[in-house]
Amino acid sequence: MEGTSETVPLRSESSTVSPFSMAAAGKTFGSTFSLVSALLASIIPLIQLIIGAYYKGDCPIDQRIPTYMIVSGVCGLALTGIAILLSITFMCFVSDSTALNVLASCSLCISILATIIISIFLFIWFILGCVWVFSIRNEVQFDNRLKSNYCEPVLYKATFALLIITIIWSSLQCCFSCFRQCCTGQSN
Repeated sequence: MEGTSETVPLRSESSTVSPFSMAAAGKTFGSTFSLVSALLASIIPLIQLIIGAYYKGDCPIDQRIPTYMIVSGVCGLALTGIAILLSITFMCFVSDSTALNVLASCSLCISILATIIISIFLFIWFILGCVWVFSIRNEVQFDNRLKSNYCEPVLYKATFALLIITIIWSSLQCCFSCFRQCCTGQSN
């Protein structure tokens, strides 16, 4: 803009409020519902961790299966831990205070970054788990512990079931998101 004295404002002068303000985030993440949801979400990773650790070494056909369960459980607990810390952060501070804005902004940025990193890892780990578990489905046996194709039934079947549930749940979420997007007429 050579030759003019106009300046471009750094912020918009409009009176509309950002849909994602700290107050809105506080209402979302700082609710009892959010905290209880995060606690309930920790049940499946906890089950994965317990089953994987308990049956470590009981799957000669593929020792990566208990490792898959342990790592999935730890990462899942880390994600729910992040959600719980975020909920507590928002619950402990008044929604319009400066302390909340500074602390919540830092907490939110760190949480989002950690969540993205862990989620990308878990996605790749999930694909590996599917390959490891589904590729031996026709070879695994649950009767003779001394054979090389043995796997503890609780370990294998729980892993198999959790992978199937995850596939179904993810597909349903994807369909629901697409349906909601189409029905509300929102397009980005």
